[in-house]
Amino acid sequence: MSITFLQLSKNLEGFAGYLEGPEHGNIMVQMASEALALNKMRVQEKGEGSNGEKYKPYSKKPMLSGSKNMTKSAFNSIAGSKKKRAELDWVTIGGSGFSSYLAASAGTGGPSNTGGKHLFVIPGGYKQFRELHGRQTGFVDFTLSGRMWNNVKLVSERSELNSGVAVIKATEEIQKKKLAGNTERRGEILGLSKKEEERLSDIYSVWVEGALKKYKLA
Repeated sequence: MSITFLQLSKNLEGFAGYLEGPEHGNIMVQMASEALALNKMRVQEKGEGSNGEKYKPYSKKPMLSGSKNMTKSAFNSIAGSKKKRAELDWVTIGGSGFSSYLAASAGTGGPSNTGGKHLFVIPGGYKQFRELHGRQTGFVDFTLSGRMWNNVKLVSERSELNSGVAVIKATEEIQKKKLAGNTERRGEILGLSKKEEERLSDIYSVWVEGALKKYKLA
């Protein structure tokens, strides 16, 4: 089937417009959604960075905690009775200064009343903290409450998507800081692996092939 130069010119013009129109925006949304899904699946199910390496394990260094930053069941499992509190090391911050002592030696089953903030030591560190909350610790998945991952979203305006730009990031300030801190400590979290990039490339190639056929250029 022959085609005139004028028709070819119109087809090329239509194709060029298609690459910067709403249909292009739609495929960018699809690719962004797929990218985030692949990223989350790899990190949350395998604990692997984009280079295939495991993230640095959860810390076992003793840490301070209190009831306010734990669920009720997690708190009760480590400090929910007088006997359990007596077995913990307690730290008082504020009030009459900063003091650390064994609750058992004080004979109180917990910290004495000095007017400060009473925290206890979790000897197994953040690894134990996660275990108290029923979370896995076999690998790092950056998931405790799930709020950080739930806050990572596609933020590009429609005009950006139409022109081929899709940006994914955390949107709330506290989650931005959490994501940045985790990235600084353990490496890239939102990066894509080579296999994942190839998957997105395949999706885009199929779309382009369809667009070329639509304008009789293939």
